[in-house]
Parts: sequence; structure tokens; C-alpha cells
Amino acid sequence: MVTYRIDTTTLREVPQDVGATWEHVDRLEASGPAGDGERVVWLRILGALASAEQLGWADAARRGGPATLADLREPARPPVPASAWRPLLRLAQVLHWRGRLGDADDVVEAVRRAALAAHDAAGVDEAVRRDCASVLAFADQGQGKARYDAGRYAEARALFAAALERRTREGAPADQVESSRISLAAAERWLAGVDGGAAAV
Repeated sequence: MVTYRIDTTTLREVPQDVGATWEHVDRLEASGPAGDGERVVWLRILGALASAEQLGWADAARRGGPATLADLREPARPPVPASAWRPLLRLAQVLHWRGRLGDADDVVEAVRRAALAAHDAAGVDEAVRRDCASVLAFADQGQGKARYDAGRYAEARALFAAALERRTREGAPADQVESSRISLAAAERWLAGVDGGAAAV
């Protein structure tokens, strides 16, 4: 099983074994479309960002989402369907790593609007509500990382805190809760002073 660690300064995932991770990517590709979502994640972590973006858009479109940024930004476009929420959040991380923070923000906001509307709908099923809550926590976490990379640490802290609160309340998997805790601590270190933030890692 391939794994990664989170760099507590950059908050980016770092593969534990690069060679084994590329082999895993090859196996995912051989498995067909079912492995595309995970493949986007590992391609990003490995730094193959152009390939990750191309695959991310294709995966989102196949699940009923937009196929391009222009498609996403089309004023008349209906809300993003739930089937495309996670593919788009994975894609937003790729755009973030490519330095396109505005584009990443637009993608996340499209998902956030749709998930909030579904979460707050009258008579929403509990399973649907919990799924929306999970997606909203990922949206907060992803945007927090983008703000963190931009040096907007107060905004990052607020987003990480929101993700942590939601994940704790909803009983999210331990690795997701820990990721938010690590991120929140990093933002708080930087807010305490850049030198102190770096030295505390």
C-alpha cells in the first residue's frame, strides 16, 4: 500500500516511496475510469500536475460536472451535481498546486454552493446531509491550504478551524481530523510570527 506524509511546514503531501507510488499510478490507469479519481490525487502528489489537471477535468465531466473552467463559469450552468463534487475538489487541489489560486477558488466555490443548498434543503435525508457536511469540510480544508500558500494566515486559520469543527462534529475519519489539526497548528504558528512559525515545525 502506498502512503504519504504531510509536511507540517508546507502542508503538502509527500510520497513515502516515489517508485512504488508511480507503480500504483500505473495499476490505477490499467483499472480504467474507476481508478481515475485516486489517480488524480497521486499524480498531483508526484508533481505531474498537467496530467493530473487533464485527468481531473475528464473525470469531473464524466460524472456530470463541467469539462472546462469556461463551462464551470457559464452563468446559466445548473448547480454542480453531487456526483461531481469530489472530482472537482480533487481538481481544485491540482489547480492550487499549479499556482492558479483564483481558478481553484472558483471550482471550490461552485461545489460549496451546491453542497450548501443540498445540506440546507427542507427534509434532507440524513445520509445526504452527512455527505454534504463531508464535502463542505473538504472545501474549507482545500481553501484553507490555498490561503496558507498565499500567506493569508488569518483566513487560513479560520477555514482550517471550520473544517476541524465540522469533521469533529460529524465523526469524520481520524486522518481527516488530524490533517485539519496539523493545518490549523501551522497557520497559528505563522500568525504568532514567521520566524517562530518556521522554527516550531
